[in-house]
Amino acid sequence: MPLVRRSYAMVVALFMLAACVAQSKKPTPAPSTPKVKFHPYEVVDTQQGGLVVSRLAVPEGWKSTSKVVWNYNDFYVPVRVSARTESPDGSEWIEFFPADLFVWLDPAHDHPPYGHVGIGGVHYPNVTLPVAMVKFVIGPNRAGMKNLKVLGYRPVKDLPKAFPKVFTQGPAPEGEGICMRVSYEMNGAPVDEEFYGFMTPIQRLSSPNGRIGEFHRTMLLVHSMGAKSGKLESVRPVLGFVATSIDPNPGWQERVAEVKKMQGQYYQQAMARNYAGIQAAGERSRQLTAQSNQFMANIDANLAAQNRAQQKSSYTSSDNQDFYKRADDFDQNIRGTEHMEDQYGQVSDQYNDYNYHWTDGYGTYVHTNDPNFDPNRYLNGSFEQMTPAR
Repeated sequence: MPLVRRSYAMVVALFMLAACVAQSKKPTPAPSTPKVKFHPYEVVDTQQGGLVVSRLAVPEGWKSTSKVVWNYNDFYVPVRVSARTESPDGSEWIEFFPADLFVWLDPAHDHPPYGHVGIGGVHYPNVTLPVAMVKFVIGPNRAGMKNLKVLGYRPVKDLPKAFPKVFTQGPAPEGEGICMRVSYEMNGAPVDEEFYGFMTPIQRLSSPNGRIGEFHRTMLLVHSMGAKSGKLESVRPVLGFVATSIDPNPGWQERVAEVKKMQGQYYQQAMARNYAGIQAAGERSRQLTAQSNQFMANIDANLAAQNRAQQKSSYTSSDNQDFYKRADDFDQNIRGTEHMEDQYGQVSDQYNDYNYHWTDGYGTYVHTNDPNFDPNRYLNGSFEQMTPAR
């Protein structure tokens, strides 16, 4: 009788093991673990011959748009770049806003009006980061939303360090970061949105004769993460990864540097002749605008000579590999999987809550945390342990 019981128990155990194996052919993730796949989205500058400005890791199926607008007469901010990517149903999104430079003169020479000035930048004396975010980002971009409220804000330390590819050409800038939370209604649904920005310290410049002081503050890394119906907290990991995946194109950055170099030459010429009689930023705008036709003609002529920058619009193989690896690493982390290779070189995703994965190479998988477990002792077939894919 004991022998019969042992035989019966063994049959039951093998039956249950076989059932577990059959179910593990397609591992089922935990219900709370979202599946996210990413692909690259390129921001393209059509005014500069189709140069790629930057690239983002965007979830598959999301809708993405971008805009790159040049104005050569804007000395301070000659190009403004914006982008937005959102989920298919529009319930969650990331939006990127143009950088701005705030400028003002010393009290003896600074006069209204305040706001955007003719040569680029924003005229706003002694601007602070919270004021800049409300007046020049949140206000203009969300003014039409019902019941718009600024709920509060908090400092964000070392915000530039969250963007590993943006400041590779030099040290990250110093300054202060901010996260400002707002709420409103959109199409009848409640919305939570957080706006992030970074502002450099005040920089003081002097006129050639030293009589007029000019002050600058730059606001950059301005973006928002939003979601409807209380979803913001749950989707924050994905939105945060998209926001910080920005990968700038060095070729386009060289083009911007060339344009600003030409602007600087004209600006210095104008200032050398006219600074003594200039008392406000608007005056300088008229001086430069008078030369705009020649200025823009020279820039357009130089575009043809800068084809080397166009060639750099395509990232190198190593850059591509690095970008895809970072996107894939995050994809695997959010799904709780890892790439594993079987005995025939086939790669599949297996859930990483198990340390050991076995397969017969024909779609049957056995998962275990026991290093001594060998499915070949209990199942028909030639199971081999899978190895991490390279």
